Amino acid sequence: MQATADAGVRRRRTITGFALTLLAPVLFTTPAPVTARPLNVEFKFTPYLPPARDAEKVTTVEGVVELELNGVPMMDLPIESKSALLMDSSEEGIEVFPAVWINALELQPLLRRGDNLLRLTFTPKSGTVPYRSQFRWAVIEDRTTTSTTARGSEMTTNHGAEGREDRGARGPVAVQKAFQAPFARVEPWHAAPAVTTLTPADRAAILELLRARAALFSPDFEAAYRFLGRLPKDQGITLDMPEVRRLGCLEAGYATGMRVAAPADADLKLVTTGSPVVVASGKEGFVMSFPHEPGMAERYVALPNDRGFCLAITFNMLFPKRMLLVKGLDGQWQMLR
Repeated sequence: MQATADAGVRRRRTITGFALTLLAPVLFTTPAPVTARPLNVEFKFTPYLPPARDAEKVTTVEGVVELELNGVPMMDLPIESKSALLMDSSEEGIEVFPAVWINALELQPLLRRGDNLLRLTFTPKSGTVPYRSQFRWAVIEDRTTTSTTARGSEMTTNHGAEGREDRGARGPVAVQKAFQAPFARVEPWHAAPAVTTLTPADRAAILELLRARAALFSPDFEAAYRFLGRLPKDQGITLDMPEVRRLGCLEAGYATGMRVAAPADADLKLVTTGSPVVVASGKEGFVMSFPHEPGMAERYVALPNDRGFCLAITFNMLFPKRMLLVKGLDGQWQMLR
């Protein structure tokens, strides 16, 4: 803290070898506290069987997590039954290694600056087995803080506000968290009005977009690779496009007999969400249909591991189970994912 150049010294005396200087207090200024800036929000969810005393691991419960943001169903995430480490134990309870780990940044473009609401619904494979669900969240900040734990050790973290919700359950369980996302990317369609009804023209425009997406899976795949290369880099997966092209991932899938077709009008299910976003799905769950050629499964299994893995990732990015569409301010429809 520094005084101004013309600050007067009222008196000065030496006490046991130390110089004591009293400056005019009205001339001092106190620096404003620096506020940490939020960069992200993390969410962790784990359904698990209660552990035995002094156990180091728990067993997760098999089932499916449905993820919804701001009223829009985004994806289904399967959870397997397997061992998960106990990461910590305190008076608040145990901390389990997460079965589902979500970064808010990966929820774009649905993520909005201002108020957001994340909702997770877990449906276990067995509805009769009692289990516990653990839901944790933390704000990730642009600076770190150091504190001393109850055990006397120092802990440095970039976590701001944190919280947890632990409960016993049997059957489906739902958890949710409202949060702010000042770091969210602003999309032009965020300001568009909510779609409450769909006209025949809307339905026709959406079907045409689905046909154009299905057409990407056809030789020479150049349009598909350009599409994948243009995907935002903040949604959880970043593709090494030169390597994807070198492996010929999509070509390999086509050679096995994989095919993609847009849904027929009668098979297309469109759901409004109280926002500009409309969710497209199909009668069999997937919005697209996959008329595979005979012998496809055997040829797919025979693919080299690197090519098969690459095919699975790129194919699912092109054709997710459900697709999200928005009607922009200009009245034109576009696909989000």
